[in-house]
Amino acid sequence: MILKKPYAFLIKKFRLIHIVLTLLIGYLLFRTYNIYNFFSRYVSNTYATLSDAVPSNYITIFMFLIVIIIVVFSLAMYLLMKKKEKPKTFYILLSVYYILYLVGLILYFVLFKSMDSNALSIRNAMVLRDVTLIISLPQIAFLILSFIRGVGFDIKKFNFSKDLKELDLSEEDNEEFEFVLGVDSYKYFRYLRRRIREFKYYVLENKFMFTILASLTAIIFVIMIILNFTVYNRTYNKNQKFTANNLSLQVNNSYLTNIDYRGQEIEDGKYFLVVNITFSNSSGSSTVLELTNYELLTNDGKVYPTLTRNSYFVDFGAGYSKEKIENDSSSTYILVYELSKKQVAKKYTLRVIDEVEYKAGTVNSKVKNVSIKPSTYYDIEDVGTYDVGNPITFYDSILENSSLLVNSYEFKNKFTYKYEACIRYDCKDMTDVVTADAEKSKTLLVLDGNLSLDDNSTFALNKKTSLSFFDAFVQIRYDDKISAVTNATPQALTDQYILQVDSQASKASKIDLVITIRNKRYILNLK
Repeated sequence: MILKKPYAFLIKKFRLIHIVLTLLIGYLLFRTYNIYNFFSRYVSNTYATLSDAVPSNYITIFMFLIVIIIVVFSLAMYLLMKKKEKPKTFYILLSVYYILYLVGLILYFVLFKSMDSNALSIRNAMVLRDVTLIISLPQIAFLILSFIRGVGFDIKKFNFSKDLKELDLSEEDNEEFEFVLGVDSYKYFRYLRRRIREFKYYVLENKFMFTILASLTAIIFVIMIILNFTVYNRTYNKNQKFTANNLSLQVNNSYLTNIDYRGQEIEDGKYFLVVNITFSNSSGSSTVLELTNYELLTNDGKVYPTLTRNSYFVDFGAGYSKEKIENDSSSTYILVYELSKKQVAKKYTLRVIDEVEYKAGTVNSKVKNVSIKPSTYYDIEDVGTYDVGNPITFYDSILENSSLLVNSYEFKNKFTYKYEACIRYDCKDMTDVVTADAEKSKTLLVLDGNLSLDDNSTFALNKKTSLSFFDAFVQIRYDDKISAVTNATPQALTDQYILQVDSQASKASKIDLVITIRNKRYILNLK
């Protein structure tokens, strides 16, 4: 194989190389202006449209590749000018600038990535706008100088052909060397070893050049990996914010179960994945969730949220039922996915469709993927039996740091209590009565004690349900029977709880309160 030294090529294609450099620099200048324009709009609008701050809209893989090409071309021209002892300042500045520009691209990419979840302050946006403008100015100078050299017009001498001749194209620059592969294997290996040895010497002699090229190759490789896994195919995890459909979303928790909040099986052969999500709206208008945009990918196809099962999961959060999410507000809801037994898995992907594009008769969807690793709630565990006067802590249940203390109890057909009623500054002592529903054979169970609900638990945060702790989780067991209780406690009462129960319970020889919180069961022995 016959190869030639590159210097002759660089001299002959001098103008073409600079035309290519002009086009590449022009493209980067245009992309830089887009970034500048984004921050200008950001400042002028005085708020962030987070859906617009997508890294792939402003930082593309082609920008990184073009920077690499510019640096390689400028270094090659620098070596040519150095060999011919010609002015090389332009190429030094060009190489240094675009190496720094490459670092800047990475920083801007990280910035846009962070804006995916956190808005940028107007003050910082103004600084970035001005910095971007400053960064673009040297590109204009490089563009003009590269264009002048590309079209063959020297602004000082008006005769660029003379400058080209001064590069001194010699026979040595166009020298050929022969690369021959022998037929005999020993000649081939001998020749190969010699070439490897010569290449090592060549690398050592041009260590600086190869170090730069190797570094740039490594940087572009790392950038491609980062772009692939953090932008184009990024998968979010629990508690990570992301934007979709003009909303900021955060998956707080996920649960997989086949039982309701009372610990009872919902339906034979059915399982439910419940995803607790916080939606924040800063789009400028209220919005309603399009549930078909929230696809759950399973090993047996896609599953979409159902609205008919929300009432079974009041301890996991408020079920979404087409409520509006108002502007400048945040709301937390659960999305419920109904699964078959073969769709049960340890890990799922929640795919949120962000945008649908229609191009040339095809439909393309931009999506955000969230990795879901749900906590499982299947079998009921008996935690323990407690006596009156001993506190019950629910820290190992969905209620987290909640607790219940019952100091005493009694059965009554009616309960009289006093409270203070105030109208503005006029307060009076009032008396009222709670009466058992005799027609339904009910009596009142009055508990003296204290119930402390953890305000951070999903049940306490669920303001969409009217169910109280006793209505949701407590049953009464007397002799061999078990029945539900109804909370009849007036709001004015503190440290006392009035429950309507079956009248036969007051005559039973053994009475327990059975507290079942999802998959945890606690027994409070009253009698």
